[in-house]
Amino acid sequence: MEKSVCPLCNRRLILVDEELVCESCGYVAQEIHITPSSFEQSAFYGLGSQMGFKNGYFKENFSGIGEGSSLKYYRMLSERWLKTAKENEEYYCMKVISRVCEKLAMPENVAAYAFEFSKRILSKRLGHDGITVPTICLYALMVSCKKSKVDRITMRKLFKTFRILGYRVSLAALAKVSCLANMALEPKPVEEYLTTIIPSVTAHPLVLERVKKHYLSPVEYERKLYRTTTAILSYVDKYKRGGHNPYALAATATYAGEIALSKIERRQPIFSQHIISESVDVAEYTVREQYSELFREAVYQLLANISQ
Repeated sequence: MEKSVCPLCNRRLILVDEELVCESCGYVAQEIHITPSSFEQSAFYGLGSQMGFKNGYFKENFSGIGEGSSLKYYRMLSERWLKTAKENEEYYCMKVISRVCEKLAMPENVAAYAFEFSKRILSKRLGHDGITVPTICLYALMVSCKKSKVDRITMRKLFKTFRILGYRVSLAALAKVSCLANMALEPKPVEEYLTTIIPSVTAHPLVLERVKKHYLSPVEYERKLYRTTTAILSYVDKYKRGGHNPYALAATATYAGEIALSKIERRQPIFSQHIISESVDVAEYTVREQYSELFREAVYQLLANISQ
């Protein structure tokens, strides 16, 4: 076992939960249970049986993701022990994307585009230290989610999923991939996150119970909260938003929207800073500080204009 090395970086492979994993780059050699005596002879044999996205759409081929990318082609490579480094990397890349997409129940088109995009980055990877295959896959999925407008999958959720699955990724390495791809990821506007954050807050048991006392349905409340929150955002200077995480800003804006809506309807606020922090995974002190810095005055301006 000690002589077993990663085909990508030549570091030692270790056994983790019945998987052979590179201790450096996180490469997974195979997913079947092995013994030390059998590894050196068959480290990559039979990978074709483990190949591919676990979805009927991908059983035959990857429609529209490029020439030479069919599942049959990669199965053929795996059956011949994936002899070249490029073949190994492309197989591993597809495997990582497959596992993450399955974990997050992501649409087929996201997986397909991410795989095609990751292959373009792999071809530029030589000579750049610190850029691992999982990091390339993470970046490719981020680009694909943005292109496909999959708002429920945030960068934070992708990072967390990669680490749960045992892949080593970091912001520094992600920045290197961004430079390599020559395609910087622009953050989404704050307003786009509201369609994810507001339903998450409304789904909180305590919020849902209070909503039923004041509204005919949660949908009615969500629509009113969305309109009020976007109105408040119009009072916040876009230059002042710079340097703030747009997802956290959207969470704070939602809290400010509820404060304004409660005053307009002359009732108690339905949720607190603690509840929104708990619902959307944003630190409570972040909501508190951003509200004081950016949104308190915006709430006053909105209410003053309404009263006039």
